[in-house]
Amino acid sequence: MAFDATRKAIHEVQRFLDIRMGVLGAVSMGAIVFFINSDYGLFSASIAASKQAVYTFFFGALFVKMAENIAVHRVRRISAVLMGGIIPAILTTALTYCLHAFKGTPEPFYSTIPTLVLGTISFSIWSYLKHRSAYR
Repeated sequence: MAFDATRKAIHEVQRFLDIRMGVLGAVSMGAIVFFINSDYGLFSASIAASKQAVYTFFFGALFVKMAENIAVHRVRRISAVLMGGIIPAILTTALTYCLHAFKGTPEPFYSTIPTLVLGTISFSIWSYLKHRSAYR
């Protein structure tokens, strides 16, 4: 009985978050931000990396799902890939910069560049793949 409730709760969360991509993004982006800020010491780099990892887990997972939903609901492939790549990338880049700038990351601009570049590329690829699988 408890197992069914847990499984149902996980299924509901997965409607809005792509957990697997959230974990993958959190680990990779956290590591990148750690190395960007490593010149400022282990403590500062760890704090910046932790902020990025937690943010990416939740918002990255949410924006991946957003890109997927945009791509699946657009019939034209070019529109699906562009909108599914650009909208989540703009949102996550702006939020990432705010997170780092307002919370004392030593290099907020440079800590945001990987999100801009990798986010745009990965959201676009994800949108393309999801659109292709939906409209075969």
